[in-house]
Amino acid sequence: MKKSILILIITAILILPLSARSNEPHNLDLLNLSFTTLPDDYLYPGYLADPLAVNSQITYRHYEIDEIHPQSDGTEDHFDITIGTRYNFFRISPIDHPELGIEMDWGMALTTFMNTHGTDLLGTDGIYYFALALKANQWSAFRFTRHHICAHQGDQLDTKADGSQYIDFDDNILTNESNFVRDDYMISGSIYPLYFIDSILPKLSKSLRIYGDFNFYAPGYDFLGKRMNEPFDHTYFWYQYGAELVIPLEDHNKLGSLFVAGQISRWQQTAYAPNYCLEAGIIFAPGKDAQRFKFGAQIYDGQSLLNNYQFRRAKFVGFALTIEQ
Repeated sequence: MKKSILILIITAILILPLSARSNEPHNLDLLNLSFTTLPDDYLYPGYLADPLAVNSQITYRHYEIDEIHPQSDGTEDHFDITIGTRYNFFRISPIDHPELGIEMDWGMALTTFMNTHGTDLLGTDGIYYFALALKANQWSAFRFTRHHICAHQGDQLDTKADGSQYIDFDDNILTNESNFVRDDYMISGSIYPLYFIDSILPKLSKSLRIYGDFNFYAPGYDFLGKRMNEPFDHTYFWYQYGAELVIPLEDHNKLGSLFVAGQISRWQQTAYAPNYCLEAGIIFAPGKDAQRFKFGAQIYDGQSLLNNYQFRRAKFVGFALTIEQ
């Protein structure tokens, strides 16, 4: 009986917001505010060069340095796939400015790391977050996030450290357990420093974006349960910052935009050593407001993107086809 009631409650939670979806602001007749369910866009857009971002992505990467699973010459080729999405639950805005206000969004992504010698599994990383975003004007936005990362080894890695290059079977129940878990909070901010030219060059006023995230771990409990930071329970902080330049092509609605973006992240457990990521390419002509479809070339040099192995270095060049929503 209890299980049936729980199923009904979960079904209602999933169905009712969809049935209420309007994407049109409803006036609240309260303090000149409006309420929108499941808006199509986001007050705080995702980042173009964040290798741990929540999105859907297919990448091919040639590793000049791979300290996780190298070939005899130290190189390796990866074929990695991320399946991820984000949903905007609601927005409360001034009636005259529905593109401003406060909103809640949720995102989740699962990344699989595979070598190209048969796409055998090296590992999987899971990321999810719940966030409140605030946008009080057209040139800045802020976000507070409850954030989670967990990493799991694949069957291709030498989990026994006995010198074997490949393990193609799960001979140890610990092989697929998570060695790295981090539940933290994130404070984010982004600005468009060229917005002052909006009245003159509106297409370029939001071409440059600068952003930063500060993440901190706080032991305790919250609505998602006990917060964990394993095995680095003594490392409380990591942060990242970056810049993005997006240049709309002349016929933006047909041809899209060119972009170049860079990001640096620093984690306390690796003594704040910098991790560099650079991506450049094209953002295809927009469809829905909340979606961004891009193709880019990537350069990365820093700690391994498999979070179980943050003390090992990765350096690669590659290509990524990315869908964000």
